[in-house]
Amino acid sequence: MIKKYKTKNKNYAQMNSTSNIQYQMTDEDLAKMHTVLLGMYKDLKSVCDKHGLKIIAGGGTALGAIRHKGFIPWDDDMDLAFTRDDFETLKKVFPAELGDNYYLLAPDSSAGANCFLARMMKKGTTLLNMIDEASPYPHGIYIDFTTLDNAPENKVMRRLKAFNADALRFISYSAYWYKYRSKSLADFMLNSEGKNYYRIRIRTGQFFSVFKTPEKWFSAYDRFIRGKRSSKLTFAAGRKKYWGEVLDYNVCFPLKKVPFEDTEIYVFNDVDAYLKMLYGDYHKIPDESHREKHLCLKLDFDREV
Repeated sequence: MIKKYKTKNKNYAQMNSTSNIQYQMTDEDLAKMHTVLLGMYKDLKSVCDKHGLKIIAGGGTALGAIRHKGFIPWDDDMDLAFTRDDFETLKKVFPAELGDNYYLLAPDSSAGANCFLARMMKKGTTLLNMIDEASPYPHGIYIDFTTLDNAPENKVMRRLKAFNADALRFISYSAYWYKYRSKSLADFMLNSEGKNYYRIRIRTGQFFSVFKTPEKWFSAYDRFIRGKRSSKLTFAAGRKKYWGEVLDYNVCFPLKKVPFEDTEIYVFNDVDAYLKMLYGDYHKIPDESHREKHLCLKLDFDREV
C-alpha cells in the first residue's frame, strides 16, 4: 500500500512508485558526476573571472561548500546563482566563450529553454530525465543557474508578487509537461502517490497551452520575477520558491569566498542564515533513508557528439 503525504513537499525522485523504468545512479556514477561538474564549474569560473562576474553557490552547493568543503557526497548536481545583471552579461558572452563545449538553455535565449531556470549543458554527455524524455532540447549533464532578483520592499506587495510568481512558475512547467508529454513520467507518476498531482499538472498545462507555448511561459515568468532595486532579494526559482527565499540585502552581500573541492566559490555574507532558512539544522547529516534518490532514464559521461 502506498503511503499518502503532501506531494508538494517532494519532487518525483522522492516518491514511491511501482514503476521501475528508471536507472538509479551508483556511488561510482556520483563520483564521476562530481568530476564532470567540477570541470564544468572551472570552465565557467574562468570565463566569469575574465568578465568580472561572480558565481554564487546556492542550495545544496552552498550546503556542500560549508559542511563538506565541496560536493555533498551523495548529491548529483550543482546549484549556482548570479545576480540578474551578471547573468544577463553571461548570456551575451556565453556563445563565444563557452559555446564550443556547452549549451546554455535559458528563458529568452536563442537556444530555447526546457525549464523556468537556466541550464548549462555539457556537449558529448547524456543525462536524460523523465520530464525531458520527449522534448526537442539537448539531454546533457547540466548545472542549474538561478538569478538573484530584487523583491518589493512592502510586505503586502511582496506577498502578492510571490503568489503571482509561483502561479506563473507552476503554469510554465505544466505547459512543458503537457506539450512534451513523457510516457515514462506518466507511467511513473500514475503508479505513485503523485498521480493526482500529475493529473493536475497535465490539465493545467493543457488549458494554458492554448495561450502560449511553454517557452513563452518560461520567458513570461523570468521577466515577471525581476524587480526594482531594493533591500529585499529573492531566489524566485529556488527550491522554496519566491516567498520562501526572500533575503535581506546584507545577508547576501558582500559575498565571500570559501573552499570548494580544489578551488573556491562565492557564498553569501551570512551563509549561516541562508542555510538555516533552507535546511534548519544544516550541520546534521541526514540518515541514508532520507537522502534523495538520483534517478534518470539514460546516463553517459562520454559519448560521441
